[in-house]
Amino acid sequence: MEESGSADDSIRITMRNYFSTHHLYAARYSAEAAQEREYTLVGGQPIFDLRHRGLVVGAITESVAFLEAAINEVFKDAADKHRTYVGALGEPCLELMAAVWSATNEGYLETLDKYDLALRLAGQQAFDKGSAPYQDVRILIRLRNYLIHYKPHDVATDTTHRIGETLREKFTSNQLMINAGNPWFPDHVLGAGCAAWAWRTVTQFSDAFASRIGLQLNYQQADFGD
Repeated sequence: MEESGSADDSIRITMRNYFSTHHLYAARYSAEAAQEREYTLVGGQPIFDLRHRGLVVGAITESVAFLEAAINEVFKDAADKHRTYVGALGEPCLELMAAVWSATNEGYLETLDKYDLALRLAGQQAFDKGSAPYQDVRILIRLRNYLIHYKPHDVATDTTHRIGETLREKFTSNQLMINAGNPWFPDHVLGAGCAAWAWRTVTQFSDAFASRIGLQLNYQQADFGD
């Protein structure tokens, strides 16, 4: 959060929230709580725990919320001539970003397209879409979309799922499902390992973006209590 003041006949205080930082903190907190819950409950028999599942889902959805908020904040700061975090881009780039923001109905684009566009407007190469961290972020967004736009469907032990298969080998599986006959996706996927992978993936991606574009964003200056 940043505070600023302006004065004419009276003093007026304005505040600008950067909710990307809040989302990232929520994702990390949920992932850490999921890990603690998983460690506490793991034992000889598989167990499904609703609180654990909620924490994992929360970490995933908040991670993607961070990703979208972070790039929206860059474009909106440019459009509002709010230079605290984006001033290093220079006026020509900021004017282009402001024009794009207006022309797209305030960023009505796919999240990753906005990151690519911002890089190109700043004269930088877009991410390699076939490698990390871009590829992992794209998978994470698909997982988030599956969860928040969920449509029920039947699964069996031998059921494979396109999203689930892309997540193999990326993190430790849900330890509460060890020796369970449940399908790999979603029950073995949605564990503390996935939750930690989610927030670390978006942080790596956003850090790489900020480095390429030459910015130090709000979340990078926040105290997460590490």
